[in-house]
Amino acid sequence: MRTLGTIIVIVIFLLGGSYASYEFVKTTTQATEAHLKTVEQSISAQQWDEAKKELGIVQESWKNNANWWSIILDHQEIDTIDLSIGRLERFISTKDIPLSMGELSDLQLLFSYLFDAERFNIPNIF
Repeated sequence: MRTLGTIIVIVIFLLGGSYASYEFVKTTTQATEAHLKTVEQSISAQQWDEAKKELGIVQESWKNNANWWSIILDHQEIDTIDLSIGRLERFISTKDIPLSMGELSDLQLLFSYLFDAERFNIPNIF
């Protein structure tokens, strides 16, 4: 009976941790996607200072949550996002609309992928 209780506690602990990490990924990716949408609108309107400011918010949020991301995510995904943010920052500073929009689209896709990859569903289990 004692073993069954221990197993139940461990399963509850694992499910709780999984749910907490899912909620963390969900809230942070949604907030980041909202900021990236603002960056997109700013680039389209050629408001480069506003785009740079919003991208700075994304970078700050990404850096503040880096410890949690490194626990949850594959490090290659983290590196890919870091590189993409760096390229986007450079394209915005040179005021290059096509390259900025292309890199921004790539970054939005990466964050969307993160959320989908962490979601609890049958394809992610198998």
